[in-house]
Amino acid sequence: MEVAARRVGVDAARLSDWEVGETRPTVAQLRKLAQAYKRPLAIFYLPEPPTDFQPLRDYRRLPDADLGHLSPGLLAAIRRARSVREAALELREGAEETVALAPRVDVASADPEVLGASARDLLAVTLEVQWSWHTPARALNSWMDALSRLDVLVLQVQSIPLDEMRGFSISADRLPLVVLNGADFPRGRIFTLIHEFAHLLLNADGVCDVLPRRRVRHPTDRVEILCNQIATAALMPLAAFSAEPIVRAGAPGGLWPEESISGLAERYSVSREAAVRRLFTLGLTDWDFVQRKRDEYRSAYQEHLEEQRRRRRESERSGGPSYYRMKVRDLGRPFIEAALDAYHRRAITGADLSEYLEIKVAQVPKLEHELATTGGARD
Repeated sequence: MEVAARRVGVDAARLSDWEVGETRPTVAQLRKLAQAYKRPLAIFYLPEPPTDFQPLRDYRRLPDADLGHLSPGLLAAIRRARSVREAALELREGAEETVALAPRVDVASADPEVLGASARDLLAVTLEVQWSWHTPARALNSWMDALSRLDVLVLQVQSIPLDEMRGFSISADRLPLVVLNGADFPRGRIFTLIHEFAHLLLNADGVCDVLPRRRVRHPTDRVEILCNQIATAALMPLAAFSAEPIVRAGAPGGLWPEESISGLAERYSVSREAAVRRLFTLGLTDWDFVQRKRDEYRSAYQEHLEEQRRRRRESERSGGPSYYRMKVRDLGRPFIEAALDAYHRRAITGADLSEYLEIKVAQVPKLEHELATTGGARD
């Protein structure tokens, strides 16, 4: 309570009086409370605490955590995502824009190749376009744009360990959303993005670590295995991937050289681990090789994270990345532009804009400058 009171700018006794109903905060104080508690402002106007909140299903297999246990940081990220979705719906309704029904696939077919092809058809990204992406960042942004065209919100979060969460999705009839962990490599986020999109297509949202699974050991594993397979099939279509000269040449004993794996990963703008998974689904290597390469890549990734942390510390001392660039990356260009447009049309107030974008009105020009000068770069 002391921490929350300090953030609002009052003493703990006054906050206690608000909680028991002896006195009431001002609207400005309510907004600060909403930010402090990471809750939508509207929740404070309800006659009693809501009881219909449904936690996301936990699909993770964390080695040192109980299934279903979400850290305070992850819970805050989920609440924030829900708030952004509510705000985005309000903005779309205020602009009298039609919001498409959430995309779904026919689950009558359990064939992941068929479901992966259906997912790719919905995203409307041709192989020729995919092969033209020469940088991981461009590939990631292009896939995110493809989801946005289907009225799927895509957000990113910071400060949550990758070992805890790679991504999560929130299903809904309209404006479902996917949230990615910004700490991951762009190509790692691409697989997570399509994996979470598969969750939405199946109407089975939840929190994921996207670890490879071979057999069902827990009820949630069945869905995770299917979503991994759908993502693999969507990103690397069966016919095209099988026809690649590298694949046709094969590898003795299924022991694929790193040069071949890297070549396939570059070609399809996916991670090396994803390329290895595809080789496994085609029966061109065994599970032991998949696990061995995953451990190898994971070790290299841990080294990358350490180097990234070192560079971040150095960057912070020199000013760090633009706050506004990170804002665009995390909230997404479509949502920010919709909020700014509504503000300039006077459809929402400055206070509303501050709540939606988590910035002060005085910071708006700098955010708009970031959008104008970088094209809304998200990575």
